[in-house]
Amino acid sequence: MNMRKIISTVLLLTLVLGCSGSDFKIPGVVPPAQPEKPEEQPEEKPGNPDGPEIPDEPGSPAVKYVSSAAELKALGTLAAGDVVVWRDGTYDAQVATVSGAGTADSPVVLRAETPGGVRFTGTSRLSIGGQHVEASGFWWENPEPVKGKSVVTFAKGSAGCVLADCAVTGDATAEDAATDTKWVSLYGTRNTVRGCTFRDKRNIGCLLVVWLETGIVPEHTIAGNRFERPVTLRDANGKAINGQETIRIGTSDFSMQRAACTVEGNWFYHCHGEQAEIISNKSCGNLYRGNLFVESQGTLTMRHGNGCTASGNYFFGNGMEGTGGIRLIGEDHTVEDNYLHGLAGTGYRTAICMVRGQQSPALNGYWQVKNARVRRNTIVDCKYAFNVNYGSNSDQVAPVVGTLVEENIVSLSSSLSYAVWCAPTPAPDIEWKNNTLFGGRQSGVSLPAAAAAPALPDVSSAVDAIRKAAGCGWKTE
Repeated sequence: MNMRKIISTVLLLTLVLGCSGSDFKIPGVVPPAQPEKPEEQPEEKPGNPDGPEIPDEPGSPAVKYVSSAAELKALGTLAAGDVVVWRDGTYDAQVATVSGAGTADSPVVLRAETPGGVRFTGTSRLSIGGQHVEASGFWWENPEPVKGKSVVTFAKGSAGCVLADCAVTGDATAEDAATDTKWVSLYGTRNTVRGCTFRDKRNIGCLLVVWLETGIVPEHTIAGNRFERPVTLRDANGKAINGQETIRIGTSDFSMQRAACTVEGNWFYHCHGEQAEIISNKSCGNLYRGNLFVESQGTLTMRHGNGCTASGNYFFGNGMEGTGGIRLIGEDHTVEDNYLHGLAGTGYRTAICMVRGQQSPALNGYWQVKNARVRRNTIVDCKYAFNVNYGSNSDQVAPVVGTLVEENIVSLSSSLSYAVWCAPTPAPDIEWKNNTLFGGRQSGVSLPAAAAAPALPDVSSAVDAIRKAAGCGWKTE
């Protein structure tokens, strides 16, 4: 896929996913003005029968109104075409469950009376179960962590369910390194989290997790969301605590199982978390496509599992310490058509890092990089463009093998940066083919260097399209 096709794809996502935005710095991109806040509507009290009505379709079930989790529970299992509207208001400690037997053409719908008009506080949370159930327009504001519970859970056995145009924000919550919770947990198959905003999770635990189950290929979609996780929880020695990823797909125990999930069109802004893994891939066959990472400390990390693809993503570090790109561990991964600019990370947090493996790794160890395909990526002014055959532990002795690195463009303006850094022992098996390497240094390899700076693509329109499309369609400030 060439860069022009990527840009066209991303612009198409804009039309599908809606609009949101915030200021950030990207070379050559001027952030657009903030959208005007929608005109305030007269406040409707929860349960007010004079509130806005939703006309019933001829022959369709009547629209149902609720103002509490108890009222929702009393409706029981909902049928295809049922629409449940939660009255606008602020609600505390609502532990709600919606379940139904919808179809792709006639889903069960649970929605806020006005998008963003239903605010849940305290220990409120929602479980979505059944088939083709859609929940939209809700705001969980400063959720109180309940150990072992998620703010939103797609239940086991759920299929084709959707969370859309919702927000979870934790701006006023306390930092908490003891209470491990998730904001979104996905079980089941073919569920979708789309067009949501997730901002400032301040307690320990991954923000969004795909849980694998034996014999089930989940095939979930996470698309067009906005993620921010600026707080890093640290231990007594000042070291970032593990378990603060923004997204994790799988666990080490299930890492050799196929997940086939798609993560596309999302905007990751200041997702620092554990300072290592912004996204932690721990399963097989996942696709990461057309995402935007801005000033986020860490990497898109293929930590466990094989056969994943990172395609057409954009990484902007703007010189921020610890910002990285894509880290490869395992077999048969493809990294293609990505754009990486101004990343200042070192070690594992470099633009493209291929890691040395352990000789006989456990499931949670470092597996040898085999048969990777790294092609048509553009790397501009990063501290390390390629960091190859890298390992930080003495037992990482299995070199990168069977790997092709071709048709990449590296353009570095600093003589202190590395176009390629490669550990020569143990010797890797890498074919370098038709790459353009301009500026910077090389270590461990001696590859042809370009005499003139290469032409670089203008990605500003594609980047702005992702940013505009990401997040819920209503303002959470």
